[in-house]
Amino acid sequence: MFFGRVVGQDAMPAGAPPVMRIAIVGAGPSGLAVAIALMRRLPQSFEAWMIDAEDAPGAFAEGAGGAALMAEPARDLSVLPDRPDDFARWLGDDLIARGVASLRGPQDLHVPRSLFRAYLMKRFSEALAMRRDVRIRTVRDAVRHIGSAVTGGVRIGFHEAESAVFDHVFVATGFGLIHREATSWQEAREAAGRLAAMENPPPLTLAGNGPRLAAVLLDLRARGFAGEIRVAAALGGLPHPHGRGPDGAVFGQPPATRSLKDAFRYIRRECSDAATREGGQWQAVVDAASARLGVVWHNLPPAARNRYRRHLLPLHRHFSIRIARDVHRRLAAEIAAGRTVLVPFREGLVKSENTVDCREIPAARALAGMLGCDSAALFADECGHLLSGGTPLPGLSAIGAVASGPRPGPFTFAETVRQAYRSVLALPSRRPTRAFGG
Repeated sequence: MFFGRVVGQDAMPAGAPPVMRIAIVGAGPSGLAVAIALMRRLPQSFEAWMIDAEDAPGAFAEGAGGAALMAEPARDLSVLPDRPDDFARWLGDDLIARGVASLRGPQDLHVPRSLFRAYLMKRFSEALAMRRDVRIRTVRDAVRHIGSAVTGGVRIGFHEAESAVFDHVFVATGFGLIHREATSWQEAREAAGRLAAMENPPPLTLAGNGPRLAAVLLDLRARGFAGEIRVAAALGGLPHPHGRGPDGAVFGQPPATRSLKDAFRYIRRECSDAATREGGQWQAVVDAASARLGVVWHNLPPAARNRYRRHLLPLHRHFSIRIARDVHRRLAAEIAAGRTVLVPFREGLVKSENTVDCREIPAARALAGMLGCDSAALFADECGHLLSGGTPLPGLSAIGAVASGPRPGPFTFAETVRQAYRSVLALPSRRPTRAFGG
């Protein structure tokens, strides 16, 4: 079950008193953000298990995925909310050390994911070095079920009926609950190799319209695949490129409405006013609207929330999650050259052997299934704490993209980091009952 690597395993002396045991399900950027937030803001001793079905922490940037560009610019990638320019500053120092001294400013750069991984692991190591009372384990296993333990706490069920009990569980799996990114890369390369060997091959279809789709498609072209590629996008278009400015629009106080129609009437009116003030920079307006919808969301009844998730969430994500302008330019050139064609998305399409699923889907149903509750009743508050039918699920939080099924957002890494810190700061103070290794 274990990777065989325990970080800081000698941090606690023999005979140490019981400590809080925490599980972080997911070892990608969201999981690392939670781990860093815990080490920086949780004052008591704890043991954290970083659990992932396939990957060790930082493995999201290995292989072809490491060469792909981050979807967000450097200015939005700080893992330290009190230092929002931390990654841009780190990147500038790193580039200068490599001899790139003429760079005017790195804040607008879209860097390879391997470079972002190096930054996250650097901050992770620094945070761990400051906490000799913390032990972190990396665990490789699939989580089958999460639920309350009879003796208190939260029980995680693993493969082959193994289980462990924790004081708190953070689910930070990104979009991996439904279709893992590594699977998309592997299936795309295998399908391209198979089709390239045929005399008259059918088209290769990539289903999706987000950053993963863009990265996989451009990787196939870079590796020499010259066959026709069809992009089956649920909303019929390419992901949007990032705009120019870093500043978001400012909205007024939202109404305490319980109507989804009134909520969007308010947001539409505020967007119109903000677009005028911001000179038509619609992306700043959308980002501010996303944050404001999270506030309005708190007052909406379950029926209105479910209508949003069924009818509006895909459109909301399409305008909120963007790609580097250079990547968008290369995708547009593919379309213009006729080698890549946009086609309508159809349910059942992804079951074809010549179709690769590159979708990034908020996994409300998969998360609810893991928790054993109704997805329509599942809700996450602004801290990521989970509720079912209005009743809190003790000891459970959803952080990052996986939380964007039960609530609007977070859609950006900066929002994920803020959510992680809010969740850590809101952890209940209680006396742990389990000793190290227990």
